[in-house]
Amino acid sequence: MRKRFFLKPALSFFIIMSLWQASCAWAGIRIDKPKVRLSIAPGSYDSGEMEVINTGKEEAVVRAYLEDWVYSNQDGAKAFSPKGTASLSCSNWISFYPADFTLKPNGVQKVRYTVNVPKDTIGGHYAVMFFETGGGSIEQPSSDQTTVMVQIMNRLGALFYVEPDGTIKKTAEIKSVDMSEKSGNFSVAVNFLNSGNTDVTVKGTFNVIDREGYVYARGEFDSAYTMPGGKAVLQSTVPSLSLKSGDYDMIVTLEYENGGTLVHQVSFQASSGGAITLQSADKTSG
Repeated sequence: MRKRFFLKPALSFFIIMSLWQASCAWAGIRIDKPKVRLSIAPGSYDSGEMEVINTGKEEAVVRAYLEDWVYSNQDGAKAFSPKGTASLSCSNWISFYPADFTLKPNGVQKVRYTVNVPKDTIGGHYAVMFFETGGGSIEQPSSDQTTVMVQIMNRLGALFYVEPDGTIKKTAEIKSVDMSEKSGNFSVAVNFLNSGNTDVTVKGTFNVIDREGYVYARGEFDSAYTMPGGKAVLQSTVPSLSLKSGDYDMIVTLEYENGGTLVHQVSFQASSGGAITLQSADKTSG
């Protein structure tokens, strides 16, 4: 017979984050604002509220607290750290109420927050407000034939993006564009740099055009998420173009999530053997 042991709740956390929906949910708890972007003048403040909803059939005890976050990968993955430890943290600017509450089934709790931006602050700053609740326990077999009971703690996060008004520089650069035709595919890689002082999310397309204006190919790039100073490589592959020998232009168009466009042009020459040679310096606008 297997023996059972109990572990402390802190040994297991499941983090569920949703940025592209109007709400997010886990184990019966939902929040209506998983993403809060604020523009506040330095030395001023702004206030708001969000709702935490219990969609489950049982009472839920909820604890709210703040941490820092950054994008850890261009695919939007995030790294979390203790409050006030990240270089672009704004968690110490945020006060909120209540921090602890109990939700009845189908109950709703409004959490009110205030963000105070210090004077002389420039550029984007970031924090996350977590809402944590117990999620029951599960059995986990161990190597010595015993069974441990693990208490699961669930948490949802509302991401804060705070931009001091009048200080934001949303700028970016396309450092280079690489292309190749191999194994029946035409591949493009765009080396992107966030040269501004706030987060930038981009997605885009490319078009290959001959000198007569005929479009040989179109492709799309997945979204890339960057912090200030961050880099990303946007890649796309389309079926082989079977390019004829001659001169071509590639037009890369990147769109920022919150407005703005970056257009980049590269001229290249294709040989009969499939080799591609860049002909001119890159041209960027936007």
